[in-house]
This record gives sequence, C-alpha cells and structure tokens, in this order.
Amino acid sequence: MSQRKNNQTGKYMVRVRFAPSPTGYLHVGNARTALFNYLFARKNNGVFVLRIEDTDFERSKKEYEQSIIEDLKWLGLSWDEGPDCGGPYGPYRQSERLQIYRDYGKKLLTEGKAYKCWCTKEEIEQRIQGDKSSGYDNYCRNLTHQQIAKFESEGRKYVIRFKVPEKDITVNDIIRGTVKFESGSLNDFVIMKSNEIPTFHFAVVIDDLLMNITHVIRGEDHLSNTPKHILIFEALGYQAPQFAHMSMTLGPDRTRLSKRHGATSVRQYRENGYLADAMFNYLALLGWSSKDNREIFSHDELIQNFSLENCNRANAIFDPVKLLWFNSLYIRNTSSEKLALMSIPFFEKSGYSETQVRNHLSLIEKVIELEKEKLKTLADIPERTGYFIKENIEWNEKLTEKFLTDETTKILTSLLQELKKIEIFQKEIVEHTVRRFCEEKGIKASTVFHPLRFALTGTTKGPGLFEIFEFLGKDTSLSRIENFIKKEENNDDRRKNH
Repeated sequence: MSQRKNNQTGKYMVRVRFAPSPTGYLHVGNARTALFNYLFARKNNGVFVLRIEDTDFERSKKEYEQSIIEDLKWLGLSWDEGPDCGGPYGPYRQSERLQIYRDYGKKLLTEGKAYKCWCTKEEIEQRIQGDKSSGYDNYCRNLTHQQIAKFESEGRKYVIRFKVPEKDITVNDIIRGTVKFESGSLNDFVIMKSNEIPTFHFAVVIDDLLMNITHVIRGEDHLSNTPKHILIFEALGYQAPQFAHMSMTLGPDRTRLSKRHGATSVRQYRENGYLADAMFNYLALLGWSSKDNREIFSHDELIQNFSLENCNRANAIFDPVKLLWFNSLYIRNTSSEKLALMSIPFFEKSGYSETQVRNHLSLIEKVIELEKEKLKTLADIPERTGYFIKENIEWNEKLTEKFLTDETTKILTSLLQELKKIEIFQKEIVEHTVRRFCEEKGIKASTVFHPLRFALTGTTKGPGLFEIFEFLGKDTSLSRIENFIKKEENNDDRRKNH
C-alpha cells in the first residue's frame, strides 16, 4: 500500500473506513462501528472514509444509502472521503467498481493463485454427502486440461475460487489480541461469482488495498472472515491492515439486538425525539470506557480520550432505559431556546402548524424551562406544552365528569367573577385571589385547583397552576374556564332532552 504520511507527525497517516450495505436503515450497532472508526481517525489526525457496499443489487436501495448518510450526519459524524463528497480513491460505491474487481480476479487467475470452478451446488452437496461442515472439497483445483475443455464446451458457468495455501494464519488484533487459525480450517473460497460480481471477501480487500486503509475496525462477527482477507492481501503482495474487532452489540437479554428489543435503527430514535449528542455519547460507551470511568463526554472529549486499547472484549449491552436516561440528562443541559426550535417537527406531528408554533416560541421556551426536569425526549414537549398554543381545548369526557360536578360548576362560576376583577394578571396576584376565595367560601384549595388545571389545560399535569394562568394571560384563561363551565351546562341540556 502506498500509504501517505501525515504532514504533522511524519508517520503514516491513519486511514479507516465505515462500509455499510444500503439494505435498510442504519442499525445502532452499525452506527457504533461508524462512531469508533470516526473517533479513532480524529484522535490520530487521520482520514475517515465512507464506502457503500451495494453489490447486493436486489436488496440495495438508493433511499437507504441516503438515509444512512443523513443519519450519520445527524449523529455528528463527518467523513473526509465518500460517495457524497468524492476523494482521491473513488468511486466509493462498490457497484461503480465492478471492473476493478474483475481485473484483480483475472490477475489472481493468471498467477495461479485462484482457479475457475464449474461445480454446481448439487454436485458439491452430493460429493460431501450432506456434511456441510466440511465445505467445498477443492474438486476443481487440479482439473486436467481435458476436464476443463469439457466444462467449457458444455457452456457451464463458473465461479473463481481462491487457492488457500496450507499454512497457519495469525491475526494480531488490537482488541482481541493474538488469534490463531490452523491450516485446514479454510476451504478454497469463492472470490468472484458466476455473474462476475465479487463476493464480500474479495471486494472488501481490493477496496481496503486501493484506498490505503491502515486499520480495519469492525464487529467481532467478522473475525472469522479475517484469515480469508489476510490471505488475499498476501496473494496480491501486500501487508494486511491492522485489525480491531469490536464486541457485538446485544440487547438487555444478551441476545442479538433485534426489533423485539424495541427501536434498533438510528432513524427510529431520531423520530422518537432523541438528541444526537445523547446518542453519540451513549454509543461511545458501549464496549469502551475511559480510564476514570466517566460517562458524560463532549465530542471533543471523546476524541481526546478514545483508544482501541481501552475497548472491552465482552459484548456491549444496548440498554434503551439507560439511553433514555442519557437523553433526559442532555435535554436538561440544552437551552430552552434550542429545545423549542428542535421541537417544531414534533409539534407538526401532533397536528400543529409550523406557523402556529413559531408564533408562540417564546411562550414554549418559558414552559420548557419549567418542565425540563420532566422531559425525556423532544416528543414530550408538545404533550407538555401544546395546550398553551391550542385555540380550543379538548376535555376528556371521564375526567370532565370527575372534575365538573354541579357543586364544582357553581364554585368555578363564582370564582370566575373574582378573576375578572384582576387588573394585573400575574401569578402572585392570581394565587392570592384564588386562595382568598377558598378561605372565604370555606372550601379546600384542592377542590378548586384540580378542576382549574383541567379547565385550563385539558390535562392533570404540567407546570404550577398559577404559572399556567400567567402564561395563558387573562383573556385566554377566563375564556377556557367559561367554555369548561358551558360544557357542563351543555351536558345538562342533553340529559334533560333524553
């Protein structure tokens, strides 16, 4: 590999890559892999490459590629080379590099390091007699010229298989340590399919070779593939990159993370109102820990502290409850102004117009400031603040029956007259008026407070009652109480008619 040197250090420049397949949305486990590559590159003043492995033409889709790019950017990752920004070693989509793989396949054929295999799947299964663990029996490795001519005359399709040498293979893994694979553990494996599309093993090596990748940081499930990759590098006359195989990302029950554990894609967490910084911080702690066991880091602090040597071999547990805790913590540490702006799409999902929300942003900010301790996601904001900007409140029928009895209706009607007399509608003055009213009438404050909150908001939770009065203002507050009382009057009329 013609590695470039880092101008600052004079050493060979670190080059890493994240190479997703665009067959679905970005899985949180893959996002973690991307993050570790990003942190390692930035820590070492290196280059982070985004490469798209899209040779599965049936399942690969452009919309998934776009969503992966969007979700990585949302998470806070940036890359130096990739399909969207170009670079000196492009193209960065495998579907645009097919001729490159074919040329290298022919090179290995010419040099006798690979061979054509005409065996059908049925023939292989018949020869190994159902013992799939034994794999391919290398039947076509030593065919005679006559046998080859016969297969060619029959017009049989062939694959290209790599000729595995008889030798032990040692992987010096940065995270796993020394891992040995004995001679005979590998059969001759396919590098080019019969349709001239490369297998994963071949394409990934050719790309890593030509893109000067110095470190391959990927999941532990690829460790068993590594001997194949090392052999291909050696056959082409190059030294393999350094490998670092990260622990797997499992669910709380220590099984592979799947849909039954809840949301598994970055896109789902975005849409559920999680903050990118919270996800960035949480994912960094899955399988890696700082020397002082801290948990909260800024991006720059993570870059500064990250090292592959501090990655754990034990599987990482993705705990949605812990992530939610991280998210609520980050929400508390984010300005109310910023949270209000970030919440706009979630208001729109809840049926509010963008204009309606933007016209009330200052009010939403004030309510967020009061409610921050209770917010866990951005999606909570419309639920906890939306009633401040609604034109009409919808009251739940069962709760209305609970709070709006005949007695309560009389009390609220009487209280309404007192509230109308207030000239400066501040929370302290409103509170004094309501408490004085309760004392004079000889009723408990709770008899009035709960129905008032429900009348003003349509909910039973939220900021302090008198903050709500002040935020809504006199006209809106009185109007809502009047409409709430009318609801009981309308119910009375309906009952009489029945």
